[in-house]
Amino acid sequence: MKNFSKLLLLLLILSLLHGTALAAIPRWPEPAWFAQNQQQPTPSPVTPPPAAPAPVTPPPATPTLPISLTAAEQHIFTAINAERTSRGLAPLVLDPALVELARRKSQDMVDNGYVGHQSPVYGSPFEMMRAAGIRYNFAGENIARTTTAANAVRLFMNSNPHRNTLLNHRFSRTGIGVVQVGRQIFVTQMFIGFMR
Repeated sequence: MKNFSKLLLLLLILSLLHGTALAAIPRWPEPAWFAQNQQQPTPSPVTPPPAAPAPVTPPPATPTLPISLTAAEQHIFTAINAERTSRGLAPLVLDPALVELARRKSQDMVDNGYVGHQSPVYGSPFEMMRAAGIRYNFAGENIARTTTAANAVRLFMNSNPHRNTLLNHRFSRTGIGVVQVGRQIFVTQMFIGFMR
């Protein structure tokens, strides 16, 4: 019996050293993750195809209807603009059409069980924008699945591709869409910019 106890103790120590016992311990909340962790490409700001070399004239920035953001969307918008202005960049302007698209993309991720830039319904964010009639010379998208709006901003800023997108000086307009499911939020932020 004494040898059996020693053997059991030895097996427990070995399993702890190899991490097998720790892997069985459940954790909450799950760590936030991004689309690039699923080996999805993170789109960089792109120029339009060669067929459209002329600059696009931006539509009026003044929305025809007031934009009503949720508390989570407002937190992300305010925090992102604080990051931009602290680095000498112009703050982003909310674009009502981009807000609507970002919300639709977040809901699409929930409905279709994915977190990625390529939607099974809408295609790429660039295809989604063009289908909605949104004009741009430069465009980008950040997405995340996490637990809070503050955590989404922190994770965007701690990820080089996401930080480079939201701090890109070519972007002037944005739309943010947050959909909550249980304790998780799905976040989409779309960006557009125009040649000067």
